Amino acid sequence: MDKKIAYDLAGESTTRIMALDGTTAEDIINKRNIQKFNEQVDKWNEKFEKHSTDIKEFSENINNNVENIEIMPIGNYILVKQFEENPFQRIVRDSKSGLIIDTGGYKPEYKNTDNGQIEEEEQFIKVGVIQEVGPECKWCQVGDAVFYTKPSAVPVPFYKQNLQLVCENRVLSVVNEKLSERFNKNGK
Repeated sequence: MDKKIAYDLAGESTTRIMALDGTTAEDIINKRNIQKFNEQVDKWNEKFEKHSTDIKEFSENINNNVENIEIMPIGNYILVKQFEENPFQRIVRDSKSGLIIDTGGYKPEYKNTDNGQIEEEEQFIKVGVIQEVGPECKWCQVGDAVFYTKPSAVPVPFYKQNLQLVCENRVLSVVNEKLSERFNKNGK
């Protein structure tokens, strides 16, 4: 009884109209809606399949021509391949006093107060070698080793090369031979 009152207030009919073959109008509408929905799903599936096929063809084309593919930064950006360890970081101490001599790429450790474990301290300053430079770069060249901060680098997922994109303005310092000559020449 409550359903009938609700339908009457909403302006909907509670009577069932029979079609010639014994199905109601509501069943016919539901069947039509299901058919429209399924048609939409089929259209989207076709689009996704075409997109997937296009991506697969593009990927196969790139893999077949991998030796001809280049990656170049634009503007004043540089592509840097980060060193696993800072090659310029050395700690040399006197052996007579019992201290450690030449730890090489020593990475400081600390005790994590959250879990009590000894963890390796993450370095804020990163070091890498420049692989490519953008056309507007003035100071950096391919082959230079550079120091830069971790937040200034953007990872570039290019064939798992561990490349990072850094703006030349964000480079802290450059390491290479004859830099004074190059910088004096570029500065004038």
